[in-house]
Amino acid sequence: MPRRLIPFFLALSLLGGLSQSAFAQDIVQPQTSDGESSRQFGPDTIHYSVLNTRFLSAQVAQAYGITRGDNKFLLNIAVRHQGEASEHAIKAKISGTSSDLIYQTPLKFREVVEQDAIYYLAEFEVRSEERLSFRLQVQTATRPMPYDLQFNKMLYPAKDGM
Repeated sequence: MPRRLIPFFLALSLLGGLSQSAFAQDIVQPQTSDGESSRQFGPDTIHYSVLNTRFLSAQVAQAYGITRGDNKFLLNIAVRHQGEASEHAIKAKISGTSSDLIYQTPLKFREVVEQDAIYYLAEFEVRSEERLSFRLQVQTATRPMPYDLQFNKMLYPAKDGM
């Protein structure tokens, strides 16, 4: 993988994606002043972002095997552990669902490892503007029981030509 693509997902994860311009907006979970979406669980922090795949360049999408489209979205999860000396990425097993008012859909995550970064990506589609609730179980080696992460996002499919 080209070196210049390596920081892409780290920045995306730690900065909360592309914010509202990526057509995914936080509903319940407040963002910090720098736009980051994360939840702290003791020494572990789970960073998450949702973005419309149309905002990925064709080169980045191809490099990561992501299908771009107006109604296709990407959920990006990264888990960081605060050790004694520094914070570092840790592996996790992630499962979960996205739900609207009628349907609950399982999410399938795949792991991406780049140098010192580890990401978990799940692709999904939405038909129209809608609010989705996400519920994830994040299992790490630092804790015997999985973390339960819940958040809502308002999703806006891209319009042609955007």
